[in-house]
Amino acid sequence: MIKNKILWLALFALPFMAIANESAVSDGNMVNFSVLAEQEVPSDVLQVKLFLQEENANLQTLHQVISDKLNQSINKIKTQSAVVIKHHNRSTSLRYNDKGQKNGWIERVDFVLESQNQEVLSQLVDELSDVLSIENINTTLSPEAREKLEDALSQQVLHKFQQKAELIQTSLSFKHYRIVSLNLQAQNNSGYNQDKMLYAVKMTADQAVPLETGRTKISVQATGAIQLIE
Repeated sequence: MIKNKILWLALFALPFMAIANESAVSDGNMVNFSVLAEQEVPSDVLQVKLFLQEENANLQTLHQVISDKLNQSINKIKTQSAVVIKHHNRSTSLRYNDKGQKNGWIERVDFVLESQNQEVLSQLVDELSDVLSIENINTTLSPEAREKLEDALSQQVLHKFQQKAELIQTSLSFKHYRIVSLNLQAQNNSGYNQDKMLYAVKMTADQAVPLETGRTKISVQATGAIQLIE
C-alpha cells in the first residue's frame, strides 16, 4: 500500500518536473542586442516662428494695437494657400519699472507659419517683416515623407536584426535561434538652418531673403532578445 502511494506521488510529480525543466531551458541561452538604421534626407517642410510684442501703459489701448497689427498680418497670410498657421498663442503680462512698481502692460502674440513651398513662405515673411519678428526657423519632414522613410528604414533594420541574430547563432555553434522579444523605435532630428539675427542682417537688402530648407535625419532602432537553441 505504501509502495503504491509512493509510486502514485512520483507519477503525479512528473508533469511538474517536466514543466520546471522546460522553464529552465527557456530562460537560458538568451542574448540581448540592438541594431540601427538611419538616413539623412532634405527636409520638405519649412517652419518659421514669428512674434509680435507691444507695450503700453493702458491695457485697452494695447489690446487694440495688437489686434490691429495681428489682423493685418493674418489677412496677408490667408492670401497664400500654400502657407498654414500653427501653434497660435497670445499672452499679456504686467510691466514694472526699476523700483518694482507696476507701470504698464506687455502683450505678445506668437505663431508658426508652415509650408512646403519655401519660395512662397520666404516672400511672405519678407512682406510681414515690418510688423512681425522672427523667433526661429526650423525644417522638418512632412508626415507623408516621414512615414515612407520610416517604412524603408524599418525593413532595413529588421534585416540587420536577422543578420545579427544569425551571426550570433553560427559564431556560438548553435543550430537554431528564436526571437523572444523585438521592439522598433523611430527617432528624428530636424535641423535649424537660420536664426533671426542672420535674417535681420540680410534684410538690409531690398529683396526677399530665401529661407533654405535644411536636412532631417531619421533613425529606426530594433532592440530585442533571442534564445539560442542547440
